Amino acid sequence: MPYIGTSPSNGVRRKHTYTATASQTSFSGAGAEGATLSYNDSNFVDVYQNGVKLSEADYTSTSGTAIVLATGATVSDMIEIVVYDVFSVADTVSKSAGGTFDGAVTLAGGVSGVLDADGGITVDNITIDGTEIDLSSGNLTLDVAGNINLDADGGNINLKDGSVGSFGYLSNSSSDFVIQSGVDDKDIIFKGSDGGSTITALTLDMSAAGEAKFNDNIVMGTAGKGIHLGVTSATASNLLSDYEEGTWTPSLGGNTSYHNQAGKYIKIGKLVHATAIIQANSLGTGSTTVVSGFPFASSHAGGGNMGGTIGFFYFLAVNVLSFSLYYNNGSTSTAFKGLTSAGNISSSNLAIFGDGARVDFAITYETT
Repeated sequence: MPYIGTSPSNGVRRKHTYTATASQTSFSGAGAEGATLSYNDSNFVDVYQNGVKLSEADYTSTSGTAIVLATGATVSDMIEIVVYDVFSVADTVSKSAGGTFDGAVTLAGGVSGVLDADGGITVDNITIDGTEIDLSSGNLTLDVAGNINLDADGGNINLKDGSVGSFGYLSNSSSDFVIQSGVDDKDIIFKGSDGGSTITALTLDMSAAGEAKFNDNIVMGTAGKGIHLGVTSATASNLLSDYEEGTWTPSLGGNTSYHNQAGKYIKIGKLVHATAIIQANSLGTGSTTVVSGFPFASSHAGGGNMGGTIGFFYFLAVNVLSFSLYYNNGSTSTAFKGLTSAGNISSSNLAIFGDGARVDFAITYETT
């Protein structure tokens, strides 16, 4: 029979010793050793009388709990009954040929050498004295109820592929978390799934000094945050915190009706460039001097007003030789000043708007 470890015996030997009384034939119960006589098979019982083994014809062994002599014993005869309890060893595995255990195996003293367990091993702790865990094929799955902690006292976790060696590292640099490509000029690529399709979200090009290539827009999650350009230290003066393109609606206010009323703007950081076309069909109660509705209030760092450029105009309500617009600091509206005649600069806002008057203009100004 195959087995693990030292070969077991095929039976357990038990001896029961009795001192006979006059003409005693039946012997049962506890012997001198203290154990109660019992047996399962009469073929595995030996009976000795004063040290002499009796033949099976000299006694009867059928009850399982008693031995009955054919002839009564003499006073003080020593009767020894030896019982062999037979057992078999099932589901054993030979240490030389090997085999399979279907159930659990507990190894309290540890295992030396090679242990093959295709069906899995359940352990409390694993201590590895060597340097590798090798799988001849397939994947290695770590499935835990809690977290998986990787503790590398050397500071590096190396990622390897058999064909290229180390292709990347995760490392600790003065408590900074470092992700490093392990192959010259090979990129670090971040991928994901967008609606079921695999996308490359970000590529860091190691052959171009780490140039970042985003697949889509960069969105700042906090207002006022941006990108510091072309510098190694970040200050407010080199922060690009906003870029916008949009439309705005120039207005004369009141109940003015319009033939043209459109505006566009581009905002880069604090600088706003706005253009507009405004033409009144009927001025009504609208302003003759002021255009309002700019997308951002002005905030000129030096204070005062800022000028703009007139692109096209006609049907003005006053005669002018030249004029331009002035954007008051802190305002969202502009007025117009200029020459009404040679050498005569109007200090007041020109009342240029009336029915049919059109002005196209552009202005660049600072905002907050």
